[in-house]
Amino acid sequence: MMRFYEFGQGQVLIDDVDIRDYPAAELRRKIGLVLQDSFMFYGDISSNIRLYNKDITDAQVEAAAKFVQADGFIEQLPGGYHAKVIEGGSQFSSGQRQLISFARTVVTDPKVLVLDEATANIDTETENLIQEGLHRLRQGRTTIAIAHRLSTIKDANLILVLDAGRIVERGTHDELIAQKGRYYDMYELQTGREHLD
Repeated sequence: MMRFYEFGQGQVLIDDVDIRDYPAAELRRKIGLVLQDSFMFYGDISSNIRLYNKDITDAQVEAAAKFVQADGFIEQLPGGYHAKVIEGGSQFSSGQRQLISFARTVVTDPKVLVLDEATANIDTETENLIQEGLHRLRQGRTTIAIAHRLSTIKDANLILVLDAGRIVERGTHDELIAQKGRYYDMYELQTGREHLD
């Protein structure tokens, strides 16, 4: 979707325009991407959120962190937003790194949000914060969420279930539960029968 590599078949349309007709730089400015593994680089928290974009102010960095609820742990760090980050951000939990990644995405105010297994590696304690942050992040923008953790997509307008690259089911959460197909089986496995009744 962000044209890091070109696809050979089919079409991806945004507002009925093929993504190959958009300049790559414009496309990437309008799409926010949150990956499963969030990378942090040497610097400080603020530079990790703004990605060295000088047009992003300190106030915008702090507002983005607050928006995704990363401000709670950041403000407790020595130096707050200027707390040092070592390569990879190994001094932070996976959930904290992911909150920084969400703030990094929201600070650019993308029109389209792509979440690629964005909650797969987080601890349960941070999941609730991230779920609230995700709910806010999705407001007013098109969101494409790739997920095995079904709690991430339960409230989606449309869920596509893929198997070996093919769509095998489609619908809302309630519709897919009623079908008692693959989605139902995955949901039952993750949450237990008591949540299905």
